[in-house]
Amino acid sequence: MVILIFVAEDWLKPNAVLGAFEARAAKKLVTCAKNLSKFTNPEEGFQELSVDLVEAAVAHCQLIVVSKFIEKLQQDIPGKGVKHQLELLCSIYALSLLHKHLGDFLSTGCITPKQGSLANDLLRSLYSQVRPNAIGLVDAFNYTDHFLGSVLGRYDGDVYPKLYEEAWKDPLNDSVVPDGFQEYIRPMLKQQLRNARL
Repeated sequence: MVILIFVAEDWLKPNAVLGAFEARAAKKLVTCAKNLSKFTNPEEGFQELSVDLVEAAVAHCQLIVVSKFIEKLQQDIPGKGVKHQLELLCSIYALSLLHKHLGDFLSTGCITPKQGSLANDLLRSLYSQVRPNAIGLVDAFNYTDHFLGSVLGRYDGDVYPKLYEEAWKDPLNDSVVPDGFQEYIRPMLKQQLRNARL
């Protein structure tokens, strides 16, 4: 199966995205089945091919999520502009997965490196389009700042002092000088200083 992508915007077509995800999931599944058939003991095969099986399962799960997201977007969605924002998020989700697993998609032969590059170009463009609404979209999930472990949503507006205070609570910031500095780095710096004066 070859996906027909000529310009970046072709990746906005549901059939193109689904075709790529279906080809990837099918290729992973077929490869696992062929490799498993080489083992006389199925348990040994599953143990030996566990990484490949997990990758096939991940590809299949991602296909299901993308296909269900696209399927839901075919329905009427109430609210002005809501459907457009969800379409942007769906495309960002699918293309970010394609970007992350580009090697898998290329190995199926269903897309070319040029088509992968067009997908990455479109992804950057979609990020720019969704950026003005990013805060509203995140707030729509109604997660509290406490749940997220964030100090940014403070009602008193005292964000930067609180960020600074939280940073010092991190164990990596217990000391201004990192471990090993006095023992290894400082002597090297002193040696370089002596050599520079000569």
